Amino acid sequence: MALVGLLSTSGCGSAVSRYVDLRRLRLISRAERLFHRAEQLAQEGRRAEALLAYRQAYQADASYPPTLARLADAYTAQSRLRSAARLYEQYLRYVPEDRDAQQALLDLYIALGDVARAAALAGELGVPAPPTGQTELPGGLVLRWASFLEDQAISGLTASEDTLFATTQGGSLYALAAEDGSERWHFAAEGPIVSAPLYTGEGQPPLIIFGDEGGTVYALSASDGREAWRFRAAGPIFGSPAAAGDVVYVGSTDGNLYALARANGNLLWTFVAGEPIHAGPLVAGDTLYVGALSHELCAIDARTGAERWRFAALAPVESTPAFAHGRLYFGANDSRLYCLDPRTGDELWHYSTGDSIYATPAIGTDALYLASASHDLYALSSDTGELLWRYHGESFLTATPALDGSRLYFVATADPHLYVLNASTGDPVARINTGDWPSGSPLLLGKDLYVGEKDGSVLAYRLP
Repeated sequence: MALVGLLSTSGCGSAVSRYVDLRRLRLISRAERLFHRAEQLAQEGRRAEALLAYRQAYQADASYPPTLARLADAYTAQSRLRSAARLYEQYLRYVPEDRDAQQALLDLYIALGDVARAAALAGELGVPAPPTGQTELPGGLVLRWASFLEDQAISGLTASEDTLFATTQGGSLYALAAEDGSERWHFAAEGPIVSAPLYTGEGQPPLIIFGDEGGTVYALSASDGREAWRFRAAGPIFGSPAAAGDVVYVGSTDGNLYALARANGNLLWTFVAGEPIHAGPLVAGDTLYVGALSHELCAIDARTGAERWRFAALAPVESTPAFAHGRLYFGANDSRLYCLDPRTGDELWHYSTGDSIYATPAIGTDALYLASASHDLYALSSDTGELLWRYHGESFLTATPALDGSRLYFVATADPHLYVLNASTGDPVARINTGDWPSGSPLLLGKDLYVGEKDGSVLAYRLP
């Protein structure tokens, strides 16, 4: 006790109290220190900094109940419902008697449509259970399944007839049964993956191909995940590969586009773009198109790697082009969507949005649909570039929308909703809370729409 009195009255008392609980004579953990710092920031109204401090406290000790409760509340406020539910589940393992937390978790289960868990928890709480069966969401959509893969954002999706493939920023690739989302196999890469994989069924066996931030390109058997080959570029791979026939094409931040033999990954030729390549290439006929930070879109002979032409935009090109109606469409960081003659590279028209364009346009019969970082979704005449309609969203739009007949589906940055618009008019049809912030572009296959999430989940919706 004499030591406690000495420390509390000496000049070093305030410093010591940050690390030592003088009343209990124990060291204060790093998680507790970070939590108390977060509480102070929250009281000062510095919410973003407080949330970061709470996350740091969680990373320091994922079993500290006060941090779990605060983060669950914060994620609920952001409509990141699945993350909030997982945190409440963790919290209740340590504080099972907290009825308020139990009720909050029940409300989250109901909002997420998790009928089984909601019914079980309702029974424990002695309250009426929610109705059973699949619930129709706004716009007539039905959530078929939701699969949590890992605590890392989903980077991108692709699919075969019966298998969905998802990459994560944690460096994993998962193969999921398209029917129910169950895992068939997964593969761990050496580095983070930030783009969608490529499924190619041409030749035997079918392959799933992707690159990581370490610069490695992987080719795996699509049936069991066994590695077929790998190729090492001199820089990170940020864009998805493309393939045609027996050749795979991959761009790298080392400024090169590589043509690889599909059978074994051997290098066939290299095209020097001159500046980093951040987006995936497009193969259309016998020509390969790829953008670079040099502000240029390059057209390349897909067989030989010889340059055919270059078109100069006003800023870097970080989107994959689209080919339709005999024309080439691509966006750039100068806010413009360009329409070119694919044979010559001559500009036919351009349309200026309010900010950078990172997404590939979705092409319909007479219109194309374009997401811009200006928060806007544009419908343009694919023939003339005339504006047909414009929808203003609530945050940045960087993902490619999905077009299904008369409806358009899209997601926004740091926004938990899946938006549904009338493709002809731009009028809102529905807004669906997905449970977390979508990550990457939605994938449409027939009447099924797949959405990857920031929390590491993949959702499957059945469209009307």
